[in-house]
Amino acid sequence: MSDVLLALDFPGRRDEARIADLRLEEAGWKVEYALAPPYSRVPDAGAQATALAARRTGGAPRAVLAYCMAAPLAHELAALLSPAGEPVPLLLFDGEPGRPEAVRDAARTVAGQLTGGAAQTLDGDPELLSDAALAGRPAEVMAAVEDRMNRLAAAVFREDGFDETEARAAATQVSGFYLDWIAHLTASLHTTRPSWGGRVQHIRTPGHPGPRVWPGAGATENHVVDSGRNDLLRDPRTRELALTLLGPPTA
Repeated sequence: MSDVLLALDFPGRRDEARIADLRLEEAGWKVEYALAPPYSRVPDAGAQATALAARRTGGAPRAVLAYCMAAPLAHELAALLSPAGEPVPLLLFDGEPGRPEAVRDAARTVAGQLTGGAAQTLDGDPELLSDAALAGRPAEVMAAVEDRMNRLAAAVFREDGFDETEARAAATQVSGFYLDWIAHLTASLHTTRPSWGGRVQHIRTPGHPGPRVWPGAGATENHVVDSGRNDLLRDPRTRELALTLLGPPTA
């Protein structure tokens, strides 16, 4: 395996620190930040992992790293990229499976941001993002969310004096990143949790609700850093622990 670490950490504004804040490059690692445009809106972790794997060149990474709900996607990717008999390990930071409520929270937040706080729901449809819909009809849900998000944004642009064509074009551009984020969270609900034989090293904050035994892993080791969630990835103790668990680069 190479001295490459594959990191999955969805970009965008947030209060939490990022995997990049660990500065693993300074220790001699090459870090590939896999979640970058163009993003997939296919709400399935396996399909998204396949698309990410197809972008890569070179050998298997030394490990796949993931923060929060990127963990299911990282799991699928580690399984895809593992050579026969050499399972690629996972290094998770407050990793957790997908949760329907996280998708609903994101949708409420995005609706409010697109409308300046005027909308907190998507046309008031309580069934659109229900547990049953997200579990059983994710592609249909994503199509409906995309349509409604674009209509919410277009209405705002029309109020600002845009004509219909301009409003729709602007709405599509503005809502795009938000929709990519919602698709990422929805995909985390849809994973086969493949048993690939790899070890999971899970660095977590106190009280983190993620599973103590990661589904599908050959073994799971948990390591608690006494840090707040927002600071976990900028805490020097997390960096030191991550470097210890990874071992030195070979180059």
